[in-house]
Amino acid sequence: MANFVYTFLFQNAFSLGLYIVSEGLDRVIVGAFLGGYIILYGQVQSWTPQLVTGPLNQTPPNKLTEILWGLINCIPTLIMCIVMRFSPVFLDHDIGAMTTWFIVIIVLFAIIFAINSSIHSYLVVKYAKSDKLAVSVGFYYMSNALGRLFGTIGSGILYSYVGDYIGAYAGTSATVGFAACFLAGTISSLLAALITINIDDNDSGLKCGPCTIVSAMIQKDREEEEEECKEEIGA
Repeated sequence: MANFVYTFLFQNAFSLGLYIVSEGLDRVIVGAFLGGYIILYGQVQSWTPQLVTGPLNQTPPNKLTEILWGLINCIPTLIMCIVMRFSPVFLDHDIGAMTTWFIVIIVLFAIIFAINSSIHSYLVVKYAKSDKLAVSVGFYYMSNALGRLFGTIGSGILYSYVGDYIGAYAGTSATVGFAACFLAGTISSLLAALITINIDDNDSGLKCGPCTIVSAMIQKDREEEEEECKEEIGA
């Protein structure tokens, strides 16, 4: 499910590149932006254990870590959807400000989703049965490819057909189509986080630096056992 989010946003980044080219920016600069997007995504994914989950005491990650970052992943896409539909910047078609919004949100999304990708890449191996590791990892990448396929088709349909029909040459409103893609990305990310709740992996708890968000179940069980022992001794 999370791969739908990536594909929706990658299609937005690609479409943004075409949009900037149409405004007269050099194609080399646009290509450099799209290439930089992919490089940034890959680098953040590889640095996540050292720079993000490690300092936050979320290593090794568990399902609660993925749920947390999955919900965080909804923020940039939701913000962009709201801005595109209601902000004067897009209503008045301020080209410079619109481009700035796109670049900032897409880069922010790339960083957050790269963290998510690093986490669930670890979890798919962690949850795989030892005697079916290759099958489980293969199924993961198969679903990955399927998600990208349907995400590409879905984002293309939303961008092409959502919004008011402007004319034979302009088609439908590109702004509304973009906003629909960002909304679809938000919903997909939220669904992915909700689906992850069903995984049986509640023992480790969840921390965010020195703060404990969810106490470890093992620690709770031990404390309850100690309290029961004290009560029995006192009795």
